[in-house]
Amino acid sequence: MTRKPTQPTVLSVCLFLLLAVPVAASLFFREPWLWMDEVISYTLLTDPSLGHVNKAVVSGMDANPPLFVNMYWLLGHGISVNLFFLKSISIGLFALTGVLFFRYTTRLIGTPVLNFVLLTAIMSLTFLNYVLATQIRTYALYLLLTVGFVLSAHRLIHAPNSGKWLLAHVGIGFLMLMSHNVGLFYMASSMGFFGLLWLVSGQRRYGLITAAHLVCFGLWYVSWYPQFAIQAEAGKPHSWIPVPTFLSSFNTVGELLPSPSSQLEHSPLFSWLPVARVGFVLALLVYVAIPKLRGGWRGVVADPAFSFFLLSCVVTLGTLAIALVVSLVHTSVFLSRYFWPSHLLLAYGLLYAIYTLAPQVQHWLRSWPRLGTVFQTGSASMAFLTVYGLLLIGFVFYQSRKVRQFPSGIVPYLSQLNPRYPVFFESADYFLPVWHYHLAPARYLLDWPSANATGNLPNATVDYNIINGLRTYYGVHSIMPTQELMGVAGRNGVDSAADGHFYVVDEASRYQFERLIRANYVRVIRRLPVNIAGHQILECTLTKG
Repeated sequence: MTRKPTQPTVLSVCLFLLLAVPVAASLFFREPWLWMDEVISYTLLTDPSLGHVNKAVVSGMDANPPLFVNMYWLLGHGISVNLFFLKSISIGLFALTGVLFFRYTTRLIGTPVLNFVLLTAIMSLTFLNYVLATQIRTYALYLLLTVGFVLSAHRLIHAPNSGKWLLAHVGIGFLMLMSHNVGLFYMASSMGFFGLLWLVSGQRRYGLITAAHLVCFGLWYVSWYPQFAIQAEAGKPHSWIPVPTFLSSFNTVGELLPSPSSQLEHSPLFSWLPVARVGFVLALLVYVAIPKLRGGWRGVVADPAFSFFLLSCVVTLGTLAIALVVSLVHTSVFLSRYFWPSHLLLAYGLLYAIYTLAPQVQHWLRSWPRLGTVFQTGSASMAFLTVYGLLLIGFVFYQSRKVRQFPSGIVPYLSQLNPRYPVFFESADYFLPVWHYHLAPARYLLDWPSANATGNLPNATVDYNIINGLRTYYGVHSIMPTQELMGVAGRNGVDSAADGHFYVVDEASRYQFERLIRANYVRVIRRLPVNIAGHQILECTLTKG
């Protein structure tokens, strides 16, 4: 049956609405809290001075390049800094990326309706989409730019002499690098693909495209590297991200793939599932690629659907491999949200594999008239899509509503404390949201010997550096150095309490007040039980100072 020219357009609009509307609506039914990184972002975005914002970003308060914060700041101060509006920008960018990807891949392979169903099923079953799509962070912008960068790279495979696409590739690539530092790995993987294509084909034009990647690196180096070097100091002496292990690596990659239950896979009994799932997908992609690769580089260039499959696989696997090596030998960066763009690239890999390994699908669509009309056009298709769309809206809303990033289980216990006493938190995960929402008289102790103590969590030093930047650039006096707590710096940090008492939300995995307690600078009066594993609340007072 002839494809109606308006069908992809209608489905694109439906796809945007299916991704954006239920996710946006779920914001009104989630827990209302921002998590620690979003608190930092919102503090920057509500700053009236963009110049001051950029100084704070360079200091290490935010570990990303400045494109996100500048773009959102301009939109926020031009329209509104309302939280829902800022989150809606991220949701819109996420949905727009999905539409762009759907329209591009549908030109390469399959039918619009079947691609619509498969792509939305894959995206809706990947919980990482719900976690990142609503954040006031750089991830949605990074997703759009990285996917756009890969699409422009694919166009250059088949139009290597196009100056227009080469210029677009360099421009989008530079913006990608200015949206997230892991964009460097995507750039390197794409350059490796074209370098290999150049060597295999002997075509000088692919060498020029390879060199264009170096132009992107050069632009980034000149415009941002000096600031990046300053920013990187916040990650010393070590990264907050744990060094990947065998199982954690598969968990990280598995979060980029659809799963019927991400929560189930994190249970000890089913810890093997991510290994099996990732191993199966990897084997599937290799199995599909090998027969096609026998046709050589000319076969790759002659088949746009396969060339995009191969490009997606090389860029994804290359990025993951680079990140894994960097994490093992230098600084750990192996975190699923850093590789979010690979989710859509893997989605296309699955889409291509389905069409390649099940060619009878299209035969069935032709031989079974009723089934065929469902996945092509007409009233049957409209009825199917209506039912499917309604079910999908409900599922996306339900999944998005479950997202919770601030560990809010501590909040009910805070209301039971004496409101006159300051409450010290040992982690930024608790302190920043509690401070932002005024849930308690929150305090954070800047004690470098404790943060850098052997056995403390790796993120303790990163928390110290980021929160110290918040105090320095935004004058948050709820953040206090040890000397100030002890009264050495001119005032006692707990004088506001009627009898000099204060609370500490003590976490067994973190060290902050333990040093002061052992040195008898702080005395624990009583311990209040908390029904959260590894937590207790200490009521304390100073003994010296």
